[in-house]
Amino acid sequence: MTDGPAVSAIVACIDLAGRILVVRQHRGPFAGAWLLPGGNVERDERVEDAARRELFEETGYRTVDLRLVALYEVRGMRPAGFHFLVHLFRAGEVDGVPQAETGGAMRWEDPRTIDAHPSLAVALADLGLIDRDSATLFRDLADVGVDMRRLF
Repeated sequence: MTDGPAVSAIVACIDLAGRILVVRQHRGPFAGAWLLPGGNVERDERVEDAARRELFEETGYRTVDLRLVALYEVRGMRPAGFHFLVHLFRAGEVDGVPQAETGGAMRWEDPRTIDAHPSLAVALADLGLIDRDSATLFRDLADVGVDMRRLF
């Protein structure tokens, strides 16, 4: 075992109307925030498989097609102290019966009008769904105690 960052995957699902699927976090450092579905990669699990698993567990949706959009290093400033490598995927077509996981919630939102958590705003900008300057994004992240750097 190492003391390195936890590896995680998040999935951007965009419907034909241009809305993005978000889930309410009910645990973890961003509890209460609306973010993209996703979570930690399990031991011996491929990142893409974790993305598909987390999408299904949190929303009831499945996807075959995933495209890597970005890789971030995300750190929580003290006292939170978390450290993640987050893989952002864009999903192709999704199917399934929508159902939020126990204790969670989900909804489709217009990315231009959602009151986005700063980490979601970074992903939306990198997906080309909103236009925000990087200085504003970094300031908003710092305001919530998060350092987020794009590695890819």
